[in-house]
Amino acid sequence: MNRKFVKENKKVVREFLGGLLTKIDTGKVNRKVQNLIDNDPEIKKSKEKIKNLEKQMLSKVKIAYKTNPRFKQLMDKHKIAIN
Repeated sequence: MNRKFVKENKKVVREFLGGLLTKIDTGKVNRKVQNLIDNDPEIKKSKEKIKNLEKQMLSKVKIAYKTNPRFKQLMDKHKIAIN
């Protein structure tokens, strides 16, 4: 295959996979695909790991927001809400 063709398609493949993973994580996927995903134990474990990492990151951001005035200033400047 032509190298230029491969380089151009890498971005398309990344966008497709990124969109697919986002839909899977948010639950906006076709019912058949969702059933296949729900029945796969490895994917279930991975989803749980992702959710745990998300909770950890959010808790660290909340702590940094409370303790670091520079971080708080930047978050407020860019209007990023911390719940």
